[in-house]
Amino acid sequence: MKAKVTVTKLELRNVRLIQSPGQIGHSFEFVTRLKVEPRTMGLFSGEGIDWPKLQWFETIDWYKLDLETETWIYVGSEPRHKDLYAANPLSQTFITWREGYRYTFARNTRGFPVTLINAPEAEVKHWIARNGFEWELPIKDIPSISLQGGSRGGAGVSLVIGPTRRRVVRFNLGFAGNPHRIHCTQILETVEGQPTINVFIPKELNNIDLNDQDKLVLWSNSVNF
Repeated sequence: MKAKVTVTKLELRNVRLIQSPGQIGHSFEFVTRLKVEPRTMGLFSGEGIDWPKLQWFETIDWYKLDLETETWIYVGSEPRHKDLYAANPLSQTFITWREGYRYTFARNTRGFPVTLINAPEAEVKHWIARNGFEWELPIKDIPSISLQGGSRGGAGVSLVIGPTRRRVVRFNLGFAGNPHRIHCTQILETVEGQPTINVFIPKELNNIDLNDQDKLVLWSNSVNF
């Protein structure tokens, strides 16, 4: 029987504005605390570890500005509640979730045996499976858009490609079978290539929130460029 992994904690950390000319957006870390329970069948249980299934759902809503009425019009969602990890597990976003990187973070955690810090990956894996261990593993994402527009929308094709647009990304992050989720929302808006909204909100927003004019004014007045 393989060693079991328990997800003991999920956190959203290090949310920061990106410092990149011609773009607006944020970087953030989705941090998982993992606890490997030691094998229970001794020599008969093998050396494997049964990892939980990562889920990284995103919905991206696109809006265009109606110049006559000066109102934002919903165009559509692309993608809509799509598990980006399942669709592309080799994406650079998920590089730290690959098996070798998981053990790299374990090696650098207090309590890991000094004698194994430079050991081959297989030895590290076998030691953890036999003895159990607990450590944190971050996944970093940098959702952003170009001020001048473009056809790429991050997780999919942009539905509004000009320099005036609003993009709302709704994140639903966690693991299959685990009720604890991280929900967060990013709102990016540009008008004629100038940033007008650039906020990252650590909670789930519904359509009522996103169409609340008072909140939109508050977000547009935030010092966030």
